[in-house]
Amino acid sequence: MRNYKKSYDFEIGDWPLLILAALVSLSTCASPASAQRQRISPELALARICVSEAGWDCFETGDGYAIHEVILRGSTRHDISYTSYARAYSGRAVGSKPYIGQRTWIPFLVENGEEPRNWRTPLYRTQGGAVRVLGPPPWSQYRARWLAVLEHARRVVRLSLSDIQDWGRCRQEVHDWGGSMDRDRARRLGLIEVECGETQNYFYRRPSIAIGVSIIAEP
Repeated sequence: MRNYKKSYDFEIGDWPLLILAALVSLSTCASPASAQRQRISPELALARICVSEAGWDCFETGDGYAIHEVILRGSTRHDISYTSYARAYSGRAVGSKPYIGQRTWIPFLVENGEEPRNWRTPLYRTQGGAVRVLGPPPWSQYRARWLAVLEHARRVVRLSLSDIQDWGRCRQEVHDWGGSMDRDRARRLGLIEVECGETQNYFYRRPSIAIGVSIIAEP
């Protein structure tokens, strides 16, 4: 884990005590929002979450692989689809909950690379005690980066737990993640931090699930 955080407006993933309630809500909701009704591919779900959590370089930092492991283990554990678990765990990024923060365009990132809705929303920055309103950069400057993330996600979602020794980034199983602002809460919940390299986020295992064996051999 890096000892600094970029100035991303990270979304906090739902934590263990909330995950089952979210799963039940997804399966029993009588009149879901249009975003929930919309079917999206596993790679699009992973790519949106990765950009939300760690920016355009989310796979280079290793976050994308560790997030994939969390979703993959969760969907396997609850016997539901990959996308359903992604919606339950990180609904704001996937698009099933209102996005909190300035980057409300993230749930509208699409596979054809067209400009996402809300991209042109002004950005606000505080500098020297004054609030500056900044116009958004042209989407054309970011389209290629988004498509690169999506293509990487397309390859990563094909990776399975059976060969995690080949692609995993973490020393042990991981079942949750969060930013630096979540570490105290994670400790209170009894989650155990796992070393995953130079990631932007912190990753955790749940003692009630993990067997605690190393996935990546110690150097």
